[in-house]
Amino acid sequence: MTSSGGYLPEELEAAQQRLDAMIEAQLEIGRAQAEGWRNFLTVASGLLAAVLVLKGRENVAELPGGYRLAVVVLVALGLVLLLVAAFVAVSAAHGRPGDVLEYPHAAKLLDWEEQERKRIASRIGITRWATVAGVAATATGILITWVAPAPDDPAQTVRVQTRTETLCGELLAADGSGVTVKVKPAAGGKGGGKGDGKETVRHLTWQRDAVSVAPADTC
Repeated sequence: MTSSGGYLPEELEAAQQRLDAMIEAQLEIGRAQAEGWRNFLTVASGLLAAVLVLKGRENVAELPGGYRLAVVVLVALGLVLLLVAAFVAVSAAHGRPGDVLEYPHAAKLLDWEEQERKRIASRIGITRWATVAGVAATATGILITWVAPAPDDPAQTVRVQTRTETLCGELLAADGSGVTVKVKPAAGGKGGGKGDGKETVRHLTWQRDAVSVAPADTC
């Protein structure tokens, strides 16, 4: 024979005993919840610090536009997912602040316990997938910084002294055979520009053509 709410008298009696114990332990329960949320804040701060410390290249701003956007989005998404996972996990473990039974009785306690079991199971699933997705997103963002193409080195301007003139331009290559320079046109049509107003690429052989090369700020 069932009683209030479709529960057996034995279930109601056991629930009433648990309820009496819970009422007597309200202070301890409140302190346990406070400790759980304090631990959550510690975990959240640790996650934030870990995501900010883990990085690939020193300066993400040097990445090409598409790579840079992907890194920022993935790392930010990973951080949000990890924070959600930590929040949902602590909510499942310690409940919501102020979540109490009003006008409690045995049947109501049994109903609440059934709902709480379903809530905890649902939050555990969310925590699992949010953690996996957060770690994967963060790791992918960091890996992109490792495989993204390196930024082009800034052009180096040099002055090349030949036996007859001084040329100024962008250094393209230099080895044991000579130096290759993209020569900028000189004012008034003098120098390596030949007066045509266009840049020309010239390879100068050591000793025969080029005597020395020195860096220059501007031409």
